[in-house]
Amino acid sequence: MKILGISIQHDAGAAVISDGRILSAVNEERLNRKKMYWGWPKRSITESLRIAGIEPEDLDAVAVANTTNSTYAANWEGFYPKDLKRKALIWLSKLGIARLVGGTRLGIEAYLILNSKKVHFAETRKSEDFLLGQGVYSPVTYVDHHEAHLASAYYTSGWDRCLSLSLDGVGDGYCSRIAICENGKMDQVHKIPFYHTPGQYYGFVTGWAGFTPGKHEGKITGLAAYGDPDKAIGLFRDRITYSPERFSFVNHGMWGWAEYEHLSKRLDAFDKADVAAAVQFHLEDLVTSYVEQAVDTFGIGRVALSGGIFANVKLNQRIRELANVEDIYVHPHMSDGGLAVGSALTHNAKNKMVYPTATQNVYFGTEIQDHDIEAVLDDQNLPYARYDNVEAEIASLLAEGKVVARVNGKMEYGPRALGNRSILYQATDVTVNEWLNKRLKRTEFMPFAPAILEERAAEYFKGYPASQYTAEYMTVTYDVTERCKEEAPATVHIDGTARPQTVSERTNPSFYRILKAYEAITGYPQVINTSFNMHEEPIVCTAADAVRAFQLGHLDILAIGNYIVEHPELDSQLTETATDAVLQDN
Repeated sequence: MKILGISIQHDAGAAVISDGRILSAVNEERLNRKKMYWGWPKRSITESLRIAGIEPEDLDAVAVANTTNSTYAANWEGFYPKDLKRKALIWLSKLGIARLVGGTRLGIEAYLILNSKKVHFAETRKSEDFLLGQGVYSPVTYVDHHEAHLASAYYTSGWDRCLSLSLDGVGDGYCSRIAICENGKMDQVHKIPFYHTPGQYYGFVTGWAGFTPGKHEGKITGLAAYGDPDKAIGLFRDRITYSPERFSFVNHGMWGWAEYEHLSKRLDAFDKADVAAAVQFHLEDLVTSYVEQAVDTFGIGRVALSGGIFANVKLNQRIRELANVEDIYVHPHMSDGGLAVGSALTHNAKNKMVYPTATQNVYFGTEIQDHDIEAVLDDQNLPYARYDNVEAEIASLLAEGKVVARVNGKMEYGPRALGNRSILYQATDVTVNEWLNKRLKRTEFMPFAPAILEERAAEYFKGYPASQYTAEYMTVTYDVTERCKEEAPATVHIDGTARPQTVSERTNPSFYRILKAYEAITGYPQVINTSFNMHEEPIVCTAADAVRAFQLGHLDILAIGNYIVEHPELDSQLTETATDAVLQDN
């Protein structure tokens, strides 16, 4: 069965699966260069079909994530009202209406009715007309938001029996669902109304701190390590708690401008790092209580996680460390960007007996070809050399202290760069977090992640190989060993943790060869790995994207496919970097 999955949520995209196997998955932002694009993924549909080698008329079904138009409902963070409907709902929240009905069955039913596809038939018709315009004649089905999340995690986990748990801001009226998964089937056993999401105030703090909710929550996660949670945590504990009796988060606050304006004034008295620490630690306390109760209630210790809240790598570590949790798996594209895959997997499972399969890698996107590379380099008048053993050359350049932008093969699926659209550098230089972020015009509070040979990871990360499958996708942190602090200080956060990507010959043969060659030269099995993009831009996709970012970022080396390009200003850049390092040391 060949199924096209589509998501129109933030980070919209498309995916194609065949008999439960993911053939392609592309998010629209990589193609239209609009970060976290929200809307119909026209280009992604075309590209995902092309990559999969499937003609539109050969599809058996089209599965669209979301059974309601909740993406067009009130902006749940309470920010930036853009239309009359949002303004009206925010006005009602000031009257306390959301507080009275938002967490009740009546409130959820009203929400679903107001946002149903039947009410918004014009939008539904638009989607179906669009697909017809693409030559897709298969029937269109709509998949529940959280069911798509649950399926994305379960059917790619490799675990036949586990709990699948989704948690985010809002989707089809709810913020969370839990399913008992066994023998290829999901039995949904629990759900929490959207009003009680613990992500509400995390998104609020992201905006209060000067960042963009829905995009920059990771900055709050990093900033939290610099603060004292005790100073401001009471403000959040007063507003949302966890109730074992209700098996739920309980929001005691009131959504909308009145609450946010009041809380903003209270938070303005605190340092941003202290507020970040408070909201991070409270989130961890809330969610670990929820997961712990779920495991105890249903008696299953393996937990597959999905939904935007599980983009929080520190939270994922706390869950993994719970005494009753056997192991965790986080879907590589845990946020709404993974809903296209999830909706296709859901529809597939409802029409065919399938069993979970551990995904071997997540390189499901656009592939760069040699002729594209040469055409772009020639057009930009950039001199280049081609190497048969380019991995050895890259390792040598890294050992010399060069910053290498590596672009190779198919683009990664998910928010993390995993060696095919990455910037690489030595993990020994503690100054890199400042000067490289400055080059890329980024504001970050978390150090760069280490990419490490899988067979050496246990020497650097405490508790490994627990959650080793999740660690392949850079979605969980570990406490580091003393050896890691000494040999890879640029990857260690102030709290003594790191977020590794473990690399094996199975997951990425080319990247594995680079790390093996680098280890042979330096004795170190890891390098830093950060996404190859300019600030506020999506990760690069095409050869043209890569060359543009290489030039704008003033990076030393572009290693694209088997081609090596030196930046025209390489000598002056190395001098600048060395000067920066001296200034830091002094």
